[in-house]
Amino acid sequence: KQWYQRRVAITAGIQLNPYIVAFHSQKNVAPKCLEGMTELWTGYSFMFVDAGQDNKWSQNLGSAGSCMREFRREIFAECAYDKCFRYSGQHKTNWLAVAADPGDVDFVRSLPRGGFNTQEKIDQYISRCVVCETIFKLVVVHSKTTENPYCPEGYDPVLNPSRHIPNGNGARVEENWHGYSFWQVSSYNFGMGANSESAASCLTHFSPTPIAACESASCKIAMTDRTRNFWQMSQYPAQNDYEDFFESTSYISRCTVCRRPEAKDFKMGPRMG
Repeated sequence: KQWYQRRVAITAGIQLNPYIVAFHSQKNVAPKCLEGMTELWTGYSFMFVDAGQDNKWSQNLGSAGSCMREFRREIFAECAYDKCFRYSGQHKTNWLAVAADPGDVDFVRSLPRGGFNTQEKIDQYISRCVVCETIFKLVVVHSKTTENPYCPEGYDPVLNPSRHIPNGNGARVEENWHGYSFWQVSSYNFGMGANSESAASCLTHFSPTPIAACESASCKIAMTDRTRNFWQMSQYPAQNDYEDFFESTSYISRCTVCRRPEAKDFKMGPRMG
């Protein structure tokens, strides 16, 4: 009888296999979980570790591991069989940088050219994130055109988790989660990104400077030809091989994030100790 009562309580109050998702604002304010989700924590948008000599590993931007609760320039030690090294001159952590406001062509020129190491500057230039728990899976649709795609039948567009964060230049903030189809970032022949089925592959801001690379002493926004970002193209690319970055939105695929309409009305049950 006790076993039966406990089983009923678990079934009624807790989703045994919830989805854990991370949202990134690309701004220095944390996004919010969608209605019906439970917030687990907020943090800083972590992308990948660079240990030098082509030794790198990454986090999928849609997973909880990409949202670090605290910002630390050094987050790992390198160990051999007889000793561990806390720091090496080759070690770097790489974080998602804040994005340009829509149409802000002077954004790159406004970024610091040198390194920065104060908490004030870190809080200014590193993107924030939130990790959420839900029993409803998100579905992302990529249009392969410059038009926002429709959701599948039986699904609705979700609200933009960053809709409460105003653009600095006064540009309109999308109410629903529409964005640009992100593929990956590459840094010195190493690539990392987001699965196309993940909501993290639909970034709300199209921005040219996605990475802040941090060593033990300071961080620096990556602005070299060795660091590039990749986006899915529309079916009808531009005629020219090269376009100014912000002009290239004319051939970047758009995306929409969707979920079941009843998801917003669902409230997670109490946690059992």
